[in-house]
Amino acid sequence: MDTSRLFSLIDARSEELFSLLSSLVRYNSESFSTSGNEEAVARYIDGLCRELSLESELYSPLDLPDFKHHPDYMEGRGLENRYNVTARWHGREDVDEVLLLAHTDTVRIGDPANWEDDPLSGKIADGRIYGRGANDDKYAIATVLFLIKLLRDEGFVPKRNLLLSAYCDEEYGGSHGALAAVLRTPCPRVISMDGREGQIWNCGSGGGEVFYRYHTEGTVDSAKRAAEAIPVMLRVLDEFGKNRYDELEANPYYKGTIIPPTSLRYMAVRAGNYGADLGSCEALFTYYTDKTREEMAKEFAAFEEKLSEALRPLGIVGDGFTPNTRFFHYVSCPPDTEDIRLLLDAAKEAGRPLRVCGSCLSDLSVIAKYSPKGAVAFGAGRDFSQPGGPHQPNEYIECEALLTYTKTIAAYLLKVLG
Repeated sequence: MDTSRLFSLIDARSEELFSLLSSLVRYNSESFSTSGNEEAVARYIDGLCRELSLESELYSPLDLPDFKHHPDYMEGRGLENRYNVTARWHGREDVDEVLLLAHTDTVRIGDPANWEDDPLSGKIADGRIYGRGANDDKYAIATVLFLIKLLRDEGFVPKRNLLLSAYCDEEYGGSHGALAAVLRTPCPRVISMDGREGQIWNCGSGGGEVFYRYHTEGTVDSAKRAAEAIPVMLRVLDEFGKNRYDELEANPYYKGTIIPPTSLRYMAVRAGNYGADLGSCEALFTYYTDKTREEMAKEFAAFEEKLSEALRPLGIVGDGFTPNTRFFHYVSCPPDTEDIRLLLDAAKEAGRPLRVCGSCLSDLSVIAKYSPKGAVAFGAGRDFSQPGGPHQPNEYIECEALLTYTKTIAAYLLKVLG
């Protein structure tokens, strides 16, 4: 089968793709960090895989032997009822060749009043598919299942095995589902399907999400004193952020992208706690880095001292930094690996040239680190800052963008498995 015929088939059957994504969106699979609702959608995907006569396995990351003793295991994620689905399409040679990964969990829906429609409607209208998870990351699962069905209907049998892992626990710095998937089914070619439209990520940012907390000396009856110290705290933390900008702007895979200016983002800054803890303050921030965990530990220690010195004259005592997520390891591969070249060629055939660059925080950190030959990320996600982007109210993916992405993945699979 050539790509032109395959692209025509994808266009002709596009409504099947859109309907499949809509059905996935209708499953609530919110993550709450310490728990998640992925079970129902995982069982649904497992059923779809079995209908396609794929070898399919439903499992918790904790089912892997000694998973809790893995160096990148992190306590407190409530994995007992959170499931991965790994499906295998057997090829003419029964050898695992390609692993495609996408996560089933979503961020919280938030206040439904901020949405124009039901956040789980899966509404298809105006050339878009709406709902929580439509753009992060259920479109990728729909893409693979749709392509397998289409190719099977055309009598195509892959040269070697194609694997799909629809995994749990990505949001809020989890990564256990991705870690379990690559440990359970190592493959020579691995693509994380969670990424930004128009880009191939050849490296994954390091970093994570961190709290900084302080409190007033003595008791207070108002949060004002703690709040007045916030600008001092932010000034020092912004210096920490400037270091992140400088290092990533010096990294050729990040220079000139939107990542360096956003390499420190505040998630919350709060003094008091609605009438309680009036003398306390906390800042929650995300940072990106290409430094190691050990290098960052030294820098955090230095900035903890800077903050203590800056806050002390105000009668404020620093409580230090506390990680809120795992530490994401910086990973990278050359920008001209065989898989990257194949994806670039496939994208040209699909009519959407791609840029090779670095990513923001993503599961690529653990996926690439623990895959035998590394990994890259290629997705169709819109930018987080865009209206209707990932994590935003009224989240959506454009149907045309989804079709182009699906064609690119299809052309890549033909090159590798044809």
